[in-house]
Formats: sequence, C-alpha cells, structure tokens
Amino acid sequence: MSVPFLSSEDFDERAHQAYDAGEYDDALEILREGLSRYPDAADLYVGLGYVRLAREEYAWARQAFESALALEPDHEDACVGLGEALLKFGDTAVALCSFSRVGELGLGTDPDLGLAIGRALYREGLLHESRQRLASLADTHCESAEVHAALGYTLHALSDESGACRSLRRAVRLDPEFHEARIYLSHILYERGDH
Repeated sequence: MSVPFLSSEDFDERAHQAYDAGEYDDALEILREGLSRYPDAADLYVGLGYVRLAREEYAWARQAFESALALEPDHEDACVGLGEALLKFGDTAVALCSFSRVGELGLGTDPDLGLAIGRALYREGLLHESRQRLASLADTHCESAEVHAALGYTLHALSDESGACRSLRRAVRLDPEFHEARIYLSHILYERGDH
C-alpha cells in the first residue's frame, strides 16, 4: 500500500474511512503502514486500538491504547479505548479510572466520549454505571436524541419501563427520523400491551 508523502493525519483519515466501511483488515494495514512511518503518532495507535477492539483482539487493543497514552498521556480517546479494553478483561476498577480521566481532562460532558463510555459500560453489563453516565450526559445535552435513546436502552435493561419510554419518546421528538429509537419504543409498548 506504500503511498509516498502521506502525513500521519492522512493515514489516520484513510484508516477511519476503512473502519467506518467495516473493512477492518484494510484499516489495520493502513495503520501499520502509518506507524512504520510515524511511530510517535498517538492518533494512529488510538485508531489501531479501535480496529483491534472491532476485531475482538482485546490484548492487542489494550497494548495499542497504552502505547498512545505513553506518547500522549492526556489523549481522551485513548483513555476511553483503554477503559473499554480493560472492561473486556474484567478489570472494572481500572477501566472506571480510565473513564474518569476523561472528566479530569475537562471533557466529561463531551457527548461522543460520554456515549462511548456509556455504551461500553452497557455492553459489559455495568448497567447502573452506564445509567449514571448517560443520565448526566442527558442533563447536559438535553437536545441530543442519541444520548436520550442510549439512556432509554439502559433504563429498559434495568427494568425501568416508564423511564425508558420517557427517554425514547424524547429521542423520537428530538429526531423524528431516529428509526432505531422509534422501533425500540414500539417494542416496549407492544410488550406491555400498549398497542
């Protein structure tokens, strides 16, 4: 894939495009090439970590995020990725510390980072922690349909049907084209006999 004159940002962008298209092998190859040219590029290690997570290569993902943080200790995406990787190993306490680092960096209310953390906690069954993170995020970003939907999914998993319905209705009001939230809400309503 050797392409001359690409910056580390160019490699990162190309890898993001491949990742978004679900072409993880291509993304991995692009990132390896980029790191061979720019071994001190923290963003490339972060990208590598997320590709490894997507491929369920958790030990490699952890190593990539740790490499990024060794280069740039305040890299918020690396903190989130490392936390997610640590959750895969059941290292919850250290993962939560990694997630807390995002707040210490002043980015605790960033919607993308908050959603990533809330979803990672949800996937690993840490529903109360996920609810706490997402509820706080929903208070700060009251106009984000995606945040309210994620909170609704978590509340439903915690058997809080009325809270889930409120959050999902809010998500649909904020974004009438948010079909995933609309379908999820309709399933909850159907399950409880509210046809």
